[in-house]
Amino acid sequence: MEGESVVKTIAFLGSDGSGKSTVIDTLLESDKLNYNKIEYFHLKPIVKSSSSGETVVDDPHAKPVYSAVKSYMKLLFFIYQYNKGWIKNINPLKSDNTLVIFDRYYDDLLVDYRRYRYGGSMAIAKFARKFIPKPELYFILVTDADIIYKRKQEVEFSELERQIEGYSSLADNKRYFLIDVNRTPSEIVKEIVNIMKENHNGNV
Repeated sequence: MEGESVVKTIAFLGSDGSGKSTVIDTLLESDKLNYNKIEYFHLKPIVKSSSSGETVVDDPHAKPVYSAVKSYMKLLFFIYQYNKGWIKNINPLKSDNTLVIFDRYYDDLLVDYRRYRYGGSMAIAKFARKFIPKPELYFILVTDADIIYKRKQEVEFSELERQIEGYSSLADNKRYFLIDVNRTPSEIVKEIVNIMKENHNGNV
């Protein structure tokens, strides 16, 4: 990535316990990155964060889902927030050699919809994604459900299995890449950096 002058935007997806914060922290400390600065956002491009620490939620599915009408209103608000956030916060970084990292992104709603209290049609949620600006690369952190469940038990094991299958189905090895997290953080980051280098010419 030597001499690159455009912003690189990446997002990390995965269930609770998949190690997103650990992987992001290890990536930030890596000497393999060559950027003038790094900006970090959680879920939406609204407020910059100084760290990758996500607020721990003991029961992300405790609250009931919204009605279909309220759910669709939420989708419209998401579309507004993401587009405004990119215009205001992400696009200006394109003149700098900046890496923008998202911990979670809109795509999480398509898999863990109960976390966002979405109670509408998934077909409509997928259609709405067409109007959401996309990072250049997504890294989907997955491994066996047994391993993740030992780390965190925020959701039932069957729900965790469903989420892992849902996240895995997003992978296309073009923009969305599956990353096996049953390894050391340094090994995981090495693979992520290699993928970034292979795709740094904007061919995604």
